[in-house]
Amino acid sequence: GRMGGDHYCEAFGPAIFDVEKPLTKPGIGVDQLPDHIRLSKILTGNDLGQLANIKILPDDDAIEQAKKISGDNKEVSIHKLAKKLIAEGKVKEALTLLMTLDL
Repeated sequence: GRMGGDHYCEAFGPAIFDVEKPLTKPGIGVDQLPDHIRLSKILTGNDLGQLANIKILPDDDAIEQAKKISGDNKEVSIHKLAKKLIAEGKVKEALTLLMTLDL
């Protein structure tokens, strides 16, 4: 892709991903993500962008259901699993899982 001036770049493999474009209502934005998500050493800027594009934060019921599945996993394990879910296109599920750390 064109980068400006005389510069171009080529992207392939995991460097290419889809981000849903908000057609009606913008996403929640990175600022609305809890600190442990925004400041994650595991999630990339691209991961955060996809999470921030979610229309609404998961409700308490969805978070409680995800907490039953995640159990007492450590924060690092949950962030790694969330990163995997994002790569699979399961962004809403990833955010819900990450939100279990806030309860």
